[in-house]
Amino acid sequence: QTPYYYKTNNTGGTEMGDEYYNDSVPFEGLYMDFMQDLMRISDGDIKNITYTHTSKSSIKRHPSSTFTAAVQDIKNGIVDMSASAFWITNQRLKMTAFTVPLMYDKIVLVIPKPRTDRSIKYQAQKVSAPFAGWLWFVATAIIAISAILSVWFSDRENLAKRRYGKSVRVLRQRNRERKKVYARLALDAFLEKGLFFCSAGVEQDHGASLPHKFLMFGFGFFILISVSAYVANLAA
Repeated sequence: QTPYYYKTNNTGGTEMGDEYYNDSVPFEGLYMDFMQDLMRISDGDIKNITYTHTSKSSIKRHPSSTFTAAVQDIKNGIVDMSASAFWITNQRLKMTAFTVPLMYDKIVLVIPKPRTDRSIKYQAQKVSAPFAGWLWFVATAIIAISAILSVWFSDRENLAKRRYGKSVRVLRQRNRERKKVYARLALDAFLEKGLFFCSAGVEQDHGASLPHKFLMFGFGFFILISVSAYVANLAA
């Protein structure tokens, strides 16, 4: 296969060294043949083509890409055009215009074929994947704190009677029984707040106290942030 462009060195090889900057050594290759055919079919519009190397100053300015350095020479007016396999980038388009592409590079990303795991363990892990373990711990702690505060801010007397048929006031003399009722109220509130968190909503209790409504407002805002972050990480 003919190289795009090359120069023949003193040993007959095509690896360019100092002869690259020697204009007395002619360029050869596929693009030189293309330019000669282009000059032939131009019907006299292109009378002569003089080939030269990319300037050292442009190479020094763009050390990471000799192709961009060649485009820099066009911008600086050192040459009229450059013949090579250029990628059309935004940076180079700001320097000069390009012809219609002669060929296209097809670039694909090859990755290992993802495995299919339908086990219950894997599917359960996917549910918790969007959040790190410490973040789930923080969310659980916030739910627990919200549950305890909701019991503290609520009318515990009526709540205990309505749910368990027991009066907190009567139980004040029976310390053990009273702690059991409070523990059940706290557990009930924790499960309730956990259900609110999983369903992304809070219950609207019109008869609740003002501190309890403030608590639910803050907890609802926490749920909003958590759901937004969860869905964003799940989609990513």
